[in-house]
Amino acid sequence: MTYEAAFAIAALLITCQIVISYNNLNRVSNFPSRMFLVMVVNNGLTALTGVIRWAALRYLDPCPGWIPMACSMLYFITHTLVILFIFLYILSTIKVWRELSWWVKCFILVPICITMLVILTNPFTQAIFYYYPDGVYHRGSGILIIYANFIYYLALTDFILIWYRRSFSAMRRAIFLLILTIGTGSAIVQMFIPDISVEVCACSVCALILFLFVQNPKERIDGELNVLSSQAFSERIKYDLLSGKRFDIVGLLFPELSEIEHQYGADSSLALLHEIVSYLQSLGEHTRIFRVERNCLALQIIRPLPGETEEVIRDIRRRFGESWAAGEKEVTTGVRILHMLLPRDTRDDQLLTGVVNRFAKTGKEERVMTTLDFDLESIGRRRKINGALIRAMENNNFELRYTPVYSQAVERIIAAEVSLRFFDEELGYVYDDELFRFAQRSGHVLQLGELIFEHTCRLIRREKLDEQGLSFLAVSLHPAMCLQYRLIDRLREIATYYEIEPGMICLMLSEYTVSTATQSFKQSVTELQKTGVRICLEDYGSGFTNISSIFEMPFSVLKINRSVIRAALKNDKARITMDSTLKMARELDMMTMVEGIDDEAYFEMIRDMACDLAKGNFFYEQLVEDEFLRVIHMKAGGEETL
Repeated sequence: MTYEAAFAIAALLITCQIVISYNNLNRVSNFPSRMFLVMVVNNGLTALTGVIRWAALRYLDPCPGWIPMACSMLYFITHTLVILFIFLYILSTIKVWRELSWWVKCFILVPICITMLVILTNPFTQAIFYYYPDGVYHRGSGILIIYANFIYYLALTDFILIWYRRSFSAMRRAIFLLILTIGTGSAIVQMFIPDISVEVCACSVCALILFLFVQNPKERIDGELNVLSSQAFSERIKYDLLSGKRFDIVGLLFPELSEIEHQYGADSSLALLHEIVSYLQSLGEHTRIFRVERNCLALQIIRPLPGETEEVIRDIRRRFGESWAAGEKEVTTGVRILHMLLPRDTRDDQLLTGVVNRFAKTGKEERVMTTLDFDLESIGRRRKINGALIRAMENNNFELRYTPVYSQAVERIIAAEVSLRFFDEELGYVYDDELFRFAQRSGHVLQLGELIFEHTCRLIRREKLDEQGLSFLAVSLHPAMCLQYRLIDRLREIATYYEIEPGMICLMLSEYTVSTATQSFKQSVTELQKTGVRICLEDYGSGFTNISSIFEMPFSVLKINRSVIRAALKNDKARITMDSTLKMARELDMMTMVEGIDDEAYFEMIRDMACDLAKGNFFYEQLVEDEFLRVIHMKAGGEETL
């Protein structure tokens, strides 16, 4: 057996295995999956032509000249299309074909059309290949057009991976680069050694790698309920909106699911969901079912007839008025419903997804909800912030802000709280609270937290703030950061690198953060506090108040929420409560801080209280770095002012 036959048979076997596995596993039809299947089948046809050509030349004597000629023609047609399909597959993971402008489509398709024209005219021009009368194959100078086509789409693919790098996970980028490397290497080998037909086999290996690590159909199927997943929901909705299809979305939220699970067990709640899904599947063959959250399903009704969706909703409400079989139990559960008419309500797929996600978390109405029940501007801003945050992370486009902290004992600024913001041309300034809320969802919260901490340490060392009369700089640790592995170790490493005195750093934890922190995190914070780092319990009295928060961790500073001091100014009982809290903290050897001192009335109120530190607009608002440095350089008498 020749090398050509061996590689072709190997490629054919791999292709068959992929197609069989694909059909057994995949249940979601979308453009990337269809493009992947077309690519695999096309490469299988290429391998098949190689096997037929080898068998004809070996076992037919004499071999009719049209057989190898036809096989070679099909080989070049299908093999040339493979690189196009690989490019389209990678592109389709971030862009739907309908999103592309006509000139971009032309930029993509014109080269392949020209190459196909050259291949189809080869029987008349013999530019790419021809056969001698004795059946010996020979390549013409036109073969360079095939390789030029390969280089063109290889360059386009590299451009996509670079330009849209933030849209690919690190693993996907690595896989795509691996298959491009394998494909390029095999093309170089076959260019110089034509008898070793390794390209087809290399393409099959690349397809196998994609199937195992990227084109995973199970990601689009919810493993528990065997319905479409939230990822499939996003992909399907985007495609259908761009296609201009008319469809309705019916969201179903089951608010009592957690209670049922707590009362009867996880098996019963899962059995209940299976019973609900089975019922929903009986509503019609033109209905797709997605699980967008643990206790929320979404139905997509394709091209509904007038009144059809309303009838479905009425039937659902009627059915939920009856009991369900949850394993061996009979239970009743309520349902909250969202109804959206697409594309009338919106043509923005991310806005639609945002509405469904918001419904899954905040749906409280017994009536059928619509898009009018949601703040679309806020949801749209969330989508824009996600994109702006990624751009700011890539360009390091952040600005630190400093809120000075006043000491009543020495009557000057002795500390500051550090916060972060960035500027976006469309959104304007995005500030700390909103920034971290979205960073938690995008997975950038730890990176942002480390960025603030490192910039703070760098400023302390560069400006020698400990020699300027500054006691500490305070940095907030947000809830999602506390769940990150080795967070405290990483912060300790940064402080050690900049040779920062531990007492110059204050880590602020809200009561909510403390309530969500793991035991290992609390132990790490305790160990960090023993080295001299200050730990502040902030937002005390914000609504998450639990007296145990004060003694669960070794806090050295207690920061009273601004809502408490607002109430204390207007209500004598609130004032007494606040004063008692401050005295209690002092007796526990904790420094006390109040925020929200925005005018003289608040300042006069805290003068006689057991309050060590204060901050608010009465002293200074948030300052940029240069302004902040001017403040801390002022002596007690104050030689300069802002």
